[in-house]
Amino acid sequence: MRFIAVVMAGLLVGTGCAANSYRIPNSELQRLSMIPPETRAQRVLVSQELTATEVADAEPVNDQTAIVFVPEFHIGGSYSGGSRGGGGVSTGGSRGGAGGLKLSGGGSDGKAAAVAILVMAAVVLVAAAGIEGSRFDGWVRLHPMHPVHLVGKDGSQAVMPLAWIDPQAAAWTESAIVKPTEGPWLQLDRKPLTRAFAYGLYGGYGSSKSVYGDVDAGPSFVIQGGYFPDQRIGILATVALAWRENRYGGTLFESRYMAELQALPIVAGPLHAGVYGGIGLAYRWEDTPVGTIANGGLNGNDGSTAMSGGGMLQLDLHTRIALTVRMGVVRSHGDKQTDALVGISVY
Repeated sequence: MRFIAVVMAGLLVGTGCAANSYRIPNSELQRLSMIPPETRAQRVLVSQELTATEVADAEPVNDQTAIVFVPEFHIGGSYSGGSRGGGGVSTGGSRGGAGGLKLSGGGSDGKAAAVAILVMAAVVLVAAAGIEGSRFDGWVRLHPMHPVHLVGKDGSQAVMPLAWIDPQAAAWTESAIVKPTEGPWLQLDRKPLTRAFAYGLYGGYGSSKSVYGDVDAGPSFVIQGGYFPDQRIGILATVALAWRENRYGGTLFESRYMAELQALPIVAGPLHAGVYGGIGLAYRWEDTPVGTIANGGLNGNDGSTAMSGGGMLQLDLHTRIALTVRMGVVRSHGDKQTDALVGISVY
């Protein structure tokens, strides 16, 4: 328990807000560079950084800053636009410094270990949701002369107004950074749910069959982590933990370790729907008056292949957070189990 307390304290202390700097995706920068300078600042897609990119401060602009749409080019590639009230262009050199787990030891021991793991998983979820929930990914309105910090593929940096960025400058850029402190900033709309790296924790009830033949429900939990290479297809590692009391007051405990494929092709506004399927291994222990029974004997290792499948719904709460509901079937140990779970997915 002391170890758990230390881990929880470290995670909570480390949880903070996102940086006050925003990245313009490269595809968005290319798009902006090809539309008229006088309109491109009306709607700019940005993604708030977790850790601020190290760039030099630029002179802020304001509502009274003169707008210069056509910069003057000089030998050496520098930019000049005459007298302006901010958003000046500068360049700089390169930046400096920019085996599987298996719970065992009897039903009650497995349950105790599972509770400890779930507590830590919940703390990680709160920390991840807190950080991602503080980020803004979406569209903002800027001043046309808002300074944009361009970091080249060679690590060198330049600063120029948004209105001056052309396709050549966009192609040269590795990352483009804007700051709310350097000009007028109006948040417009958030992006819809966007999946990439994924972490989730879900809880509810699931059924299980005792060695005595009776089927009943008890607490069931799933911890997941993985990646969505496509917005609608994800591959996740899954740990499932479930337990209940049997007719003698003993604990029936099951753990499953699986690889899962998720597909969510149906989108209707903030609602997403799809299916999941997984395969892996399952282990079960049951405490009885004659000892811990597994695999039909005492102190055995009741491992079996496990397969799961079902449907899932997600409600878009934030660009990176979704409320998730899962209902499905698991086949392991020669019998069928069902579960219904609800929880939070963080992307």
